[in-house]
Amino acid sequence: MLLRIGAGSYGEVWLARNALGTLRAMKIVRRAQFESDRPYEREFEGLRRFEPVSRTHPGLIQLLQIGRNDAEGYFYCVMELADDAGAERGTGNAESTGAHAAPPAPAAYIPRTLRHELKTRGRLPLDECLRQGLALTEALEPLHRQGLVHRDIKPSNIVFVNGAPKLADVGLVAAAGEPRSVVGTLVITHIFLRIVERLLLHVLACQ
Repeated sequence: MLLRIGAGSYGEVWLARNALGTLRAMKIVRRAQFESDRPYEREFEGLRRFEPVSRTHPGLIQLLQIGRNDAEGYFYCVMELADDAGAERGTGNAESTGAHAAPPAPAAYIPRTLRHELKTRGRLPLDECLRQGLALTEALEPLHRQGLVHRDIKPSNIVFVNGAPKLADVGLVAAAGEPRSVVGTLVITHIFLRIVERLLLHVLACQ
């Protein structure tokens, strides 16, 4: 692991390099962050369910490895790394760093997310919104086909890999029939989806 690039309620995301010199994103979730075993196991179960589905659509972040150490009280997953938003036009894929290249400095590597795009660019062009929205909508289809739902869709959980948007932070993937609980930003996610729905209806009405 090289440097921490993100943190949430239940885990940390690190910039890591494998034995071949390829840069990846690595999320570590520790049992100590949870009040009980149930939400901790639910987070792990979400990864387990998502792992085989993650390689079925280009709009889903690929899980490359999942590991667990019950003695030390943590599990982890290795994922594709988001493009470097600091690169030219924010489309440089950070995974391409070679084995002998210096790792990005903390101030140099910035994960390219939809949240970052909105913050730095403001309102996005209509054609770009529609293109990305359709791509992400299609990415949900293989999840739903397997009876799974992503319960935390929001701008910060949409990353760009080689310039293409992907759904990330898959710990809250759950079975469609599983009872809902207030986890993470579920309420915010619901509000975000309603906003997107209204925007799309407005766009279609203006055509």
